[in-house]
Amino acid sequence: MPVSEKQWREVIGDFIPVGMPRPQDLRRIFVDRYENDPTESILVQLRAGLLSRLEQPKPYQALLTGCRGSGKSSELMRLAQEVADEFFVVWFDAETTLNDYSVNQFDVLLGIGLAAHKAAHQAGLRPPQKLAENLSKSLAKVVRKYEDRVGFTLNLNQLLKQVTALFIGAGAGAAAGPAGSALGAATGVMLASTKLELNVRDEFVRNLELPANRSAVIGALNEIIGWAGKRSLKPVLIIVDGLDRVSAARARLLFAESSLLSEPACALIYAAPIEFYFRIGARGANDYFTDYKILPNLPVVKRPPTGDDWRAERQDDEAAIEVMRKVVRKRLENRGLQQRAVVTDEALDVMAKMSGGVMRDLIRLFSDATTFAQALKRERIDEEVARKSVYKHRREMSGRMTVVHRNALIDVLKEGCLKDGNQTEVEDDLVKALYLLSYQSGDDAWFDAHPNLLPVL
Repeated sequence: MPVSEKQWREVIGDFIPVGMPRPQDLRRIFVDRYENDPTESILVQLRAGLLSRLEQPKPYQALLTGCRGSGKSSELMRLAQEVADEFFVVWFDAETTLNDYSVNQFDVLLGIGLAAHKAAHQAGLRPPQKLAENLSKSLAKVVRKYEDRVGFTLNLNQLLKQVTALFIGAGAGAAAGPAGSALGAATGVMLASTKLELNVRDEFVRNLELPANRSAVIGALNEIIGWAGKRSLKPVLIIVDGLDRVSAARARLLFAESSLLSEPACALIYAAPIEFYFRIGARGANDYFTDYKILPNLPVVKRPPTGDDWRAERQDDEAAIEVMRKVVRKRLENRGLQQRAVVTDEALDVMAKMSGGVMRDLIRLFSDATTFAQALKRERIDEEVARKSVYKHRREMSGRMTVVHRNALIDVLKEGCLKDGNQTEVEDDLVKALYLLSYQSGDDAWFDAHPNLLPVL
């Protein structure tokens, strides 16, 4: 039976390549990529880390990285839902709240504190306004002192409006609204219209980290965290999504050259940029955080040879490809649709392999293929339609690649690893743009070009 126009619309709605799924939708579409081997599951590892440190003086605090579109946000949101019985979970969206070009430790701490206050309000705990006022006043005071901003103050009500935060409640696993609705806060979140930032120059951050200053700021922040934990009768977990958007240099300032972001008295998980993870400077983050984990792309192909043989044909990894197929099947089946009624096996395999194991690329390829199938009045997505989607993606990628990027990419493929040195910035661009993908399997780790670029190379 042909897919109806209404069903096509529903399918397209489940394959939107930008943004994170709503918390209430995540349960029905989430696929555990390592359900057959939980020892490899980031979800299992993070949950175990959080629960193992419940009775310890220092709570579990970790960084999670992965390429853009790898599924970090979905994994973190699913984690939040799974531990909502044990923790008072606060979701802070740093991407919409903070300026990723200039963000520093004090912007993040202010955002975390206001997010915890906002989540406590969403949960119906009625946190005193004075707790948030103390945090904003302590920051305004040190900014006035070291940057000579006479009369500098922070408008708390405006700041709270700028912070994008959710309380992740137990039960349904979605955000609980102030009126008791299980979906209230999740559906009512609006993107911040302006970014929250103190505009403190980097050279002054060290002054702000002096003992008296950090004691005042961290103390005010921990008052909010302590109050939320006491009233909710649960330890607090704050998940900071979106800091993976900062540059590798800024990530080093935030996570490796300062302990400030590990000083809030609660469990913490920060999203961090993947290009920083692969640099030697990232080692410094291990001094402050319990773990620094990577959510790798699914290795839809096995590790290729290096040297002059880098052009050799890639061998499929059937287990990883099956996970990508399952992502599509689960979304369709939740709409009451059988996969083969919407997309042929051959077409699905083309898109799964050419996604490179990047979740967002799979969703984008499928979304485009759905549009093309409708335009061509096909009853379902066939291999020809799938390849049209692949070619569209390939043209976009190849059109943006410069000779410099092409040469650097080939160098990495020949060597099998990043070269660093004067190519650092170019390699970071390749990793950030998903032209160069990182993979892990067993005890092996490697880089390969995105499969949609290989024909161009």
